[in-house]
This record gives sequence, structure tokens and C-alpha cells, in this order.
Amino acid sequence: MFTNKKQKAFTLIELIIVLGILVIVVAISFNSLVKSQDFQIFNNNFIKLQSLLNNARSQAITGKGQLDYTDFDHDLCNHLGYMGGGSCTAPDYVTPANYGIRLDTSAGTTNVKLFADINPPPTGATGVKGRYDSGTAYTTGDDVDLDSLDLPTGIRLEVEDSSGAKTSGSMFFSPNYADISFDGLSVSPFLILRLRENGGTGQCRQIKIHKLAGIPEVEACS
Repeated sequence: MFTNKKQKAFTLIELIIVLGILVIVVAISFNSLVKSQDFQIFNNNFIKLQSLLNNARSQAITGKGQLDYTDFDHDLCNHLGYMGGGSCTAPDYVTPANYGIRLDTSAGTTNVKLFADINPPPTGATGVKGRYDSGTAYTTGDDVDLDSLDLPTGIRLEVEDSSGAKTSGSMFFSPNYADISFDGLSVSPFLILRLRENGGTGQCRQIKIHKLAGIPEVEACS
């Protein structure tokens, strides 16, 4: 004798509920993934900004030399002469007067440059050996760009001195003691470089630079 067993199955409502739960779980996971990527991108750019500042200061302290391509120091030995079979037996290096950071947020995009200040000595100068003369400002074509940071869309740099927000300016670290000076910036007592994310996780971190010590200090946004 056969017994009539009732087979169980999912109802349409149960399937809809399960699918709804799956959609919610996937949405939460995707949102977490996006936030994690946003955090990583922001963090990488902040680390890069911090690295440019530290490198400018450390290269100034160590007096790191740069190739003297056009005999700015008037010692008749330059890299072009060496490459062309001239009298030089090795590339010629000189110490820039400054290593600097150029800040520019004026064109709708943000650019931060690490550069070597190599403004040449006056025409006909003699006895100039070992380092380039100091310029008073960053000059495209004269100063050598060594590294840079171009921020992606969604992250902006805020430059703030004692008079308020600025769109551009430069800082110079001189060799030996890394004394700091500024161009286009009124610093008293701190220059603040604030990196902020527009939307997303809304992250914000800043670096304070003292007008005398010149040491970058990382802190939370004020």
C-alpha cells in the first residue's frame, strides 16, 4: 500500500526573499570594496605627498649632486662634453643651491613637484664651482623637475598659509642645514598642506611645516 507523501518546495515568496537577501549582501560587499579602494588610493597619494617633502629636505641636507649638463659651474667639464668625446673623463656633478617643492592648484588640477634649483650664475661668472646659484622662485625650464604628484579626480590639495588659502607657491630647502624659505607663501608660523577626498569615505589628512624647522608633521585635519 502506497502512502501519499507531500513534496516540499520553495514558494515564490520564499525565492523572492532569498534573492532580496543576496542582493543586499552583494551590495554591501561591493560598497565595502569601493570604500577600501578609495581609502587605498587616498592613502597612496598622501604617502607620495609626504615622500616628496621628505625627499626635498633630505636631498638638501645631504647636498645631493645633479648632472651639470651645460657647465653652469664654469669648470669646463660637462655631461654633454663627456658624451661627445670631450676632455671630461666622467659626468660632472654639482650641488643645487636648493631642493624645492612647487605647489600648484590654480588650474583645476593639483600638481606638486620636487625640483632642484639650478638657476645658472650670471653670464661670464668665474670661480663658480660646486653648486648652482639660488633662484628666488621656481622657474620652468631653469629648475629641474625630479619627481611629481598629480592628484586624481576626487582628491584635492588645500594649501593654507597665515593669510588663508593659496593656489600656488614654492618652498626651498638649502643644503647643509636644510634651512627653509618660501616664495608666494606667507608662513607664520606654519604652512598647512591638507589632502581631502571629495565624497567617498571623506578622508582628510594634513601636513604642517614650520617656517623655521621645515620638518613635515602629519596630523588629523583641523
